[in-house]
Amino acid sequence: MKKLVFSIYLIFLFNISVSASTNTTDMFKKDFKVTIEWLEQKPKSTAKDFFILQYLEQDDTSIEDAKVAYDMANESNSNVKKAYNKKFKTLPPEELRCYRATIEQLKKEDSKCIALGLSLNEATEISKNDLHFFITKLDAYPTLKKDLQIIASDNPFNSLINSDMDRFSRLFFDLNKEYRNKFFNKSLNQELINKIIKSKNFERFLRYVIYDKSLVNLQKSLLSVENNPQMNSENLFSLGINAVNNDNLNVALKFFNEANQKTYLRTSKDKCLFWIYLLTQNQLYLEELALSWDNNIYSLYAKELLNLEIDNIEYSIPLKNTKSSFNIYDPFEWMKVLDDTKKNFDESKLQKYEDLFSDENTLAHHAFVLERFNKYKKQYFITPYRNIVKNYDVDKQVLIYSIARQESHFIPSSISFSSAQGVMQIMPFLSSDIAKKLNEDYNIYEQFIPSMNIRYGSFHLDDLVKQFNNNPLFIAYAYNGGAGYTRSQLKKGLFKTRAKYEPFLSMELISFAETREYGKKVLANYYIYNNYLNNENKIDFSTIFQSLIELN
Repeated sequence: MKKLVFSIYLIFLFNISVSASTNTTDMFKKDFKVTIEWLEQKPKSTAKDFFILQYLEQDDTSIEDAKVAYDMANESNSNVKKAYNKKFKTLPPEELRCYRATIEQLKKEDSKCIALGLSLNEATEISKNDLHFFITKLDAYPTLKKDLQIIASDNPFNSLINSDMDRFSRLFFDLNKEYRNKFFNKSLNQELINKIIKSKNFERFLRYVIYDKSLVNLQKSLLSVENNPQMNSENLFSLGINAVNNDNLNVALKFFNEANQKTYLRTSKDKCLFWIYLLTQNQLYLEELALSWDNNIYSLYAKELLNLEIDNIEYSIPLKNTKSSFNIYDPFEWMKVLDDTKKNFDESKLQKYEDLFSDENTLAHHAFVLERFNKYKKQYFITPYRNIVKNYDVDKQVLIYSIARQESHFIPSSISFSSAQGVMQIMPFLSSDIAKKLNEDYNIYEQFIPSMNIRYGSFHLDDLVKQFNNNPLFIAYAYNGGAGYTRSQLKKGLFKTRAKYEPFLSMELISFAETREYGKKVLANYYIYNNYLNNENKIDFSTIFQSLIELN
C-alpha cells in the first residue's frame, strides 16, 4: 500500500491525471509482468529489447519461453544475448572442464580441449617450451596454431606483419596492452600502413594507437599517412590530433584541413575549423566558426571571443495548453513518433504534433519534433519539469538540465540501446542500487516517471559532484563512461599541463569516442543553461577552459 501511495503521489507532483485517457500504463501496477503474448504485440525496437531483458530476468521464465523471447530481439543487441546466455545457456561439462583447466592440466588433454582452454593472453605468459608443445598438438586447429607460432617466435612483430591482415588485427587487438606495448610498438613501413588503412579495422587501430602514449613509435608512423577515398573525416581528424600530440604541427594542419573538406556534419566541421584556428591563429577561421548554426563548445567560444550574440536558441515554446492525449510513459508510443518524423516531415505532420503535444507534460516531445523539423538549425534549451527541478539549488538545476538534454532530450519514456531509462537515462543496475541506498522498494518501470527518474539522477550526480570537485566536464565523462573510467583517463596525465593547446588536446585524448563527444556536448549545455538560469553567477568559456587545467 505504501508503494502504491508513493507512486500516485509522484504522478500528482507532475500534475498528471490518472485517467483512462492518459493511462499510466500497466507497467506501474504491482503485479505487472512481461509475457510472451505481450511481447508479441510489440514492434522490434530498443524498447522491445528492454522488455525482453526484463522477461528473461523474471524468476518463472522457462528455458523454452526464454528462447522464444530471445528470438524476438534485435540480433545486434549484445545485452539480450549476454542475459540469455548467462541464465539459460550452460556449457557442457567437458567444455567447462577445459575452460577451467590449468596449463599443466591442458598438457594432458586432446587438441579440442586445448583449443577451448588456452587463450591467447595465457599463451603470452607461458614458457616457449610449453608453447611449442601445444603447437605440435594443434594440427586440427590451424588458426590457433599459427597464432601461437607468432607468439612463440623470436620476433613476434615481424612474424605478425608478414601474416594476413585478419590475423594482424586479431592479435593486435586481442592481446593484452602490456604485450602490445612490448612487442608491437614498432615503426611501420608505408606498405603495411597502406594495408591497415584499407582494412575494415583501420578506425579501431587508430583508437588503440593514438590514445595510448606508450605506442609512440606507432604514432610517429602515422604521421606519413596520406589522405585517400577510404578515409573519413573522423579518421583524418584523429590523425591530426596524433600529429599535434607528437609536435608535428604542419602535418596536423594538413590533416585538419582535409578533415574539414571531407565532412558534411556541422559539429565535425566546427571541430576542424577550431583546430585550424588554434594552429594558425587566423581570425578568419574564428569568424567562419561563429557563423555555425550548431551550438557546440567551438562555435559558442568563437562567438564569445568575437563578442557576438547567440541568435539561434529558444528557451520556451508556445503551447496550446489543452490536455494532451499522448501517453508520455509508453516507450512504444514514443518509438512511433520517432519513426514517423524521420522522413517526409512536412508542415501538416508538424501541425499534427503541435496539436498532440499541447501541455507542459509533453513540452519535451514538442521541442524534439520542432528541432527535427528545423533540421536542428534552431535549437531548444527548454526547462521542463520545473515543479520538480526547481526544488534543487540553481547549480544542481543547471547540471540536471545539461545532462538530461544530452541524455534523452527530456523524453521520460526514452530507452537507450543499452537499456538506460527515462529523462536522466539511468541504467537499471544503477537505479536498483540507488533504491537500496535510499531504502526504497524498487520497480524498474517507475524510472519512466520523471519525478522518480530525476530524483535518482540527482542522487547519482551528488556522488559524482563530490568525486570530481564539481567540475562539469569530468562529471559528464563519469556520467557517461563511469567514474572509474574517468579516473583512469585523468591518471594518464590529461588536463595536468598548461601547454599551448590545453585543455583542448586533453579533451581530444579521452579514449572512448562516445564519452569524449558527450563531455563536449554537456559542457556546451552547461554554459547555456547556467547563463540562462544562474543570473548571479554567469560564466564564460575562457574561465571554464582555464578551470579544467590543474596547475602542477
